[in-house]
Amino acid sequence: MRHKRKYIWAYLDGKKLVEVIQAALDNHKSVDEMKAILIKENPGHEVTFKIVSK
Repeated sequence: MRHKRKYIWAYLDGKKLVEVIQAALDNHKSVDEMKAILIKENPGHEVTFKIVSK
């Protein structure tokens, strides 16, 4: 039996921006650090996160 993989997508003003877990791995950061970076780098925009299982 295979496990479902979970993804955390970041949305900028409702448009899909980046998959947070992969971005964190690529930048040697934790998921929480990556979320903080995404929010900090996009002032004045609404950054939301959604967990998706596939």
